[in-house]
Amino acid sequence: MKLQNTSIITFISLILLSFNSYSEGLSDKISACTLALNKGDAVTALNRADEALKLNPTNRDALLCQGRALGAQGKYNEALSALQQAENQSKEPFDKVISNLLIGNLQKENQKNVEAIASYEKSLGICKTEKNDKFARISHNLIGEAHAQNKDYNAALTSYTAGSGLAMNDNERADSYERLAATYKALGQYDAAIEYQLKGMLMQKKAGTLDQYANASLELGQIYILARDYPGAEKTLSKFLQFAKENGGAYYEAKASLYLAQSKAASGDLTSAKTLLADARNIAKNVGDKDLMGEIEATGKNLEK
Repeated sequence: MKLQNTSIITFISLILLSFNSYSEGLSDKISACTLALNKGDAVTALNRADEALKLNPTNRDALLCQGRALGAQGKYNEALSALQQAENQSKEPFDKVISNLLIGNLQKENQKNVEAIASYEKSLGICKTEKNDKFARISHNLIGEAHAQNKDYNAALTSYTAGSGLAMNDNERADSYERLAATYKALGQYDAAIEYQLKGMLMQKKAGTLDQYANASLELGQIYILARDYPGAEKTLSKFLQFAKENGGAYYEAKASLYLAQSKAASGDLTSAKTLLADARNIAKNVGDKDLMGEIEATGKNLEK
């Protein structure tokens, strides 16, 4: 869910960049702060935020960026103080939504999930009053992430289901289906996980990027393996392997071969598993991805046991 959460934060950052209308110097410093954060440069971001706050100590957007920069540096208490000050300076309902989401994100990143859920619930309450379905969906999903981080997967399902009902397009539907699939997977309810991951994969094929479709396909194959549905796994992974070959996706070709090897091994066909693993190893060497090579070697050791 990390990637999804990153997308939410980026979306919020773009909103913060778009809606400030201050003096040119102040606006420039706030924009520079936000851009530095998006590049992962928390030190520069904090410097720009501090400069903006010297011009206006109560500026909401400067406080938000300062809080995010402090949070990125691991300074939780200082970050929380800045974000809470920003929330106090928020006049419009939508501004309060954004402030509470960012406070919740800080709390969730620091494993303070009860507090995070309370912050997200504040955001959700405002969204319901304002009939803002887009950010109500975001709030539901972030509440679900906090529950999942607490391993309260049934509560996460409730939140993700509510968020799914507010999806407005195929990209959002794909995201919701994959969240539900991951949660059912964590619960060991593999039939339901397969159902939703298949829906998510089809939505990604229709509206997502090639990477999103690839990852959704590989995840579906892995869930089939966990469910011990090896024919389902091999059908899904073989089809995707051909797709990867036709589209020049060497990394994904190696991944598909690796997961096919794992499926063959689990079903007792060690000869085919070793052949597929050798294919994966040869492709991965050309790709040069250390994590992928680590996965392949770990699988190879298991085959030798």
